[in-house]
Amino acid sequence: MLSNSGKDKLSSRNLWGYAIGAIPAGLLAYVFSLKYVELFYDDLQLLPGLFIIGQIIYMTINALNDPFSGQLSDRTNRKKWGSRRIIYIKYGAPIWALTFLLVWFPWSFDNQIVIFIHYVISICLFDTMLTLVVLVWMALLPEMTSDLDERNKGHFISLVFGAIFVVPFFLILGDMKPTSQSFQFLMITIAVVSTLFLWLTAYLCEEKPEYQKDEVFPFWKSVKETLKLRSFLIFVGFSFCSTFLSSIGLSYLFLWAFILGDNSTILYFVIFILVGYGSNILCMKLRPKWGMRKIILRFGLVKVVLSLVSFLSLVFIQNSMIAIIGLIIATFFGGYGVFVVPIMYLSADEDEINQGIRREGMFLGMNALFTKPANSIGPIVATLILEIFLYVPGSDTQSATTLIGIDILFLLIPAIVTAISLVFMYYYPLHGEKLKEMREKLEVIHMDKKQKIKS
Repeated sequence: MLSNSGKDKLSSRNLWGYAIGAIPAGLLAYVFSLKYVELFYDDLQLLPGLFIIGQIIYMTINALNDPFSGQLSDRTNRKKWGSRRIIYIKYGAPIWALTFLLVWFPWSFDNQIVIFIHYVISICLFDTMLTLVVLVWMALLPEMTSDLDERNKGHFISLVFGAIFVVPFFLILGDMKPTSQSFQFLMITIAVVSTLFLWLTAYLCEEKPEYQKDEVFPFWKSVKETLKLRSFLIFVGFSFCSTFLSSIGLSYLFLWAFILGDNSTILYFVIFILVGYGSNILCMKLRPKWGMRKIILRFGLVKVVLSLVSFLSLVFIQNSMIAIIGLIIATFFGGYGVFVVPIMYLSADEDEINQGIRREGMFLGMNALFTKPANSIGPIVATLILEIFLYVPGSDTQSATTLIGIDILFLLIPAIVTAISLVFMYYYPLHGEKLKEMREKLEVIHMDKKQKIKS
């Protein structure tokens, strides 16, 4: 395993600048995920068939815009614009904020066709700008440091830093109707605040000069070289499962009230923060001893088994305490999620050894090409389950049959999908001695690039 050598530590300016970027990523992306399904499916009551058609369109655009955004960033003329990442954060921030606002102001409350058009246009425009801004923000971290534990630290601090600002908004938004004027006013506030934080991130973060001369391949060659990496293709399978589960968990948060009882939103986030981040820290502490792959396999297996036990218990005894225990188990043993993004960076490292250039943008884009459809497939599966189990949109009470469907959605489906993800991780090649050798080669390459810049 790579030791935490501290040879490539993040500066305080870069660390906090990167962490600040998690605030708008949370406020815009997670608020969108939290409320857009509730707005269009539950409040505006878009027909299930139209909702699913919209998700298919969204899934297609959602997937295709990522590799093009990644390539655009990788190949941006550094001499002309001064950067290939920060430039898109600086100028993309206000445009992204405007597309965010477009979602929350309904074009109609009763015309299904107009609601459908608004639904498709607004979520597709929002995702296109999200892709561009968040992709380049994520690409900054592995370029600012090649040290594995520094990356994990930077990623974790950004999660925590974002949550400190985001969770209070979530608690306020939890019971607010997306069609209310107070909600819309709050969305305007979030859009303005997010833009300011993104500008601050662009000011504080720095791109390393040794990567500014990397000549990136043309688009199709870049795609081809990316897909040659076995480590990346296996990671994509694992990442698809993680994205699928995330799309269900947050977008259908309003359903937890039926199985957790009163104050479900507050309870959910207390567990999410205390248990989830506590598990993140534990996983990071265990990394030098076990490595990321082994932690994922061990924690994931326990998560699968105990989630199945919780589901079966709820089927026979519908009790909020059992549901709470099930949520705690899934959250704690899902703490290895802190490694998902840093593991993807390893493929970019391996590619740099093979090609001599850094192409985070394309790797992030190609990962999204295959995994972003999970953002739509998750809600499609969830919608079908809710329809099969007779969910009544907008109702404060649901039948016993519907409650079983909700249990399936939150416990059985995650157990099955997590089990599938562990199969991919079992065959992941970058661990142990191979990872150690790769990191040593990478350090030599970076030293050589720095020397060339100085000379």
